[in-house]
Amino acid sequence: MSRKAPKPRIAWEDRFQQPGADDLLTPFHKQHSFLLTHAREGLSTLGGVVESIEWRGVPWRWSFVYRIEDDGERPWAYLVPQPGKPILALPLDASLASSSAVRRMSRGVRDTILFSTQVAGVCWPQWELTSRPQLEEVLSLAKRKHNTLLVPTPAH
Repeated sequence: MSRKAPKPRIAWEDRFQQPGADDLLTPFHKQHSFLLTHAREGLSTLGGVVESIEWRGVPWRWSFVYRIEDDGERPWAYLVPQPGKPILALPLDASLASSSAVRRMSRGVRDTILFSTQVAGVCWPQWELTSRPQLEEVLSLAKRKHNTLLVPTPAH
């Protein structure tokens, strides 16, 4: 009886081998590859943002993690290159999630925020990237969040 060689894991799933960005983007078809690349560019070009690839456990596995340079501990955005279903997650303070800017967004983006899980006053919306207009709208929200993180809070 012959044994079949085990099927190799894709880079996104292999916890014990950190992949590069190209390794994570390889399994995607043209549309998803474009959306992931556009999302990476949109998030990385914001001032003071550092992109890294980190193991985030199940279900996010190897993901692109975005931090502000001066606040290295708390990521502010996650781009999850899940094959067939890329996801952009953007943790939001409850005040930003209920702001007038969010109320003016499309119903799909707004409902994702409204019905997202909340933990300690932080909403955890995640969008499956499906189209460029949807991605542009979520990136505009990411820019708004980025700007609020960089504005110094007044001392009392």
